[in-house]
Amino acid sequence: MQTRLSQSQLAHPALAEANEVLRTCVHCGLCLATCPTYAILGDERDSPRGRIYLIKDMLEADGPADATVTRHIDRCLSCLSCMTTCPAGVDYMHLVDHARGHIEKTWVRPLPERLLRTLLALALPRPGLARLALLAARGPALLAPLFGGRLGALLRLAGRPAHGPSWIERPQVIPARGPRRARVALLTGCVQCVLAPEIIEAAVRVLTRHGCVVVVPRG
Repeated sequence: MQTRLSQSQLAHPALAEANEVLRTCVHCGLCLATCPTYAILGDERDSPRGRIYLIKDMLEADGPADATVTRHIDRCLSCLSCMTTCPAGVDYMHLVDHARGHIEKTWVRPLPERLLRTLLALALPRPGLARLALLAARGPALLAPLFGGRLGALLRLAGRPAHGPSWIERPQVIPARGPRRARVALLTGCVQCVLAPEIIEAAVRVLTRHGCVVVVPRG
């Protein structure tokens, strides 16, 4: 892909690195087949190739991000399935991370969105606080059909029951059942223990029965 960043821009190491990643892309489109947001939304701008074009235009303009770029970059799940498919080896992970950094520095989000992101940042890493937030949102969750977008999606999620504390939340070492074959670390995530702890508990049972010592780290 041809880029048109100025020499003054390329003097910044981060921009120079992003430029090299952009120039690696041959816009073949193979990444579209593995992108979950493109599969659901069907919008080229919600595919890795489309986001790369948006990032390229944003960086070449050498100005602040806008609402369109922010919306499509925010929708990226960073699952990185596209990187396993890309024949050119485009380092999409670092490119989208650079774009997100540029967005946070130059784009002023609407006040409701800033409040929502602050609330999520406070609650998601703390299972106890996440449970309280879900309980408090049970009433407003009934209004989810009246709202669209992120607020409606968040209210629908808040309508799900919150589970009580699970034994898997505690840092611990769970021994293997039978001969030991491996030692693995299990990251319990942000809200998995609150919304669906049975998934992590099932993973522990499968791993230990296959001879794995499971380490649940703190934090």
